[in-house]
Amino acid sequence: MKASRRNLLIKAGMEQFSRRGYRDVSVEDVVVQCGLSVGTFYKYFPSKEAFYEQILGLIEREGIIKVDRALTRLHSPINKLKAVYRFIVLGVKRYPILRGVLLGDPGYRYPGMDIGGGAVGNLRKHVETVLTGIIREGSRKGVFRPGLYSDASRLVIALLDTVILHLDDDHVEELTRDMLVLLQRGLRRAIRLRRRDERLDRKANREEESDGWG
Repeated sequence: MKASRRNLLIKAGMEQFSRRGYRDVSVEDVVVQCGLSVGTFYKYFPSKEAFYEQILGLIEREGIIKVDRALTRLHSPINKLKAVYRFIVLGVKRYPILRGVLLGDPGYRYPGMDIGGGAVGNLRKHVETVLTGIIREGSRKGVFRPGLYSDASRLVIALLDTVILHLDDDHVEELTRDMLVLLQRGLRRAIRLRRRDERLDRKANREEESDGWG
């Protein structure tokens, strides 16, 4: 019973924070949705801030696992880059709270919140590390030409932020595809990717089609 009540509160909090941000959600809002009392809430969580951090931690841990799982199935740097974009966009669609976290929206912060670390910063840092690693791998394999840019990794991350900012756009999927085409043509050398890599990734993508943040 205790575990089910705690999970019920977390689910309600996730829905409320994703829809309205941190500041506009009260403990009362969460417990009313669950049909519980404020006293019950404080049996499981010491504060609204701690409650929020736990929810962010759960979402971000799931995101890190999903991104890493997708990348282990792929071989070409281009396809790895696409996978990161796809999973982040799918994740933010499922959990709008991630947009606020990844973009540092003040509406998703509380006073004294550690934006750069803890539950808030982990996913952002992980994504940036993964993207930087992909760029380096592509350069090492002779697939990318990052020397054209002062900081190719920062460029790739900024374009991802642009996609996240436009998630409410009816044409966000087309925008995402266009961004990936831009990256692919802007980063790739004139040579084609190794055929073996492409063949292996096509197989991996077929297996991945039914997977996601669900």
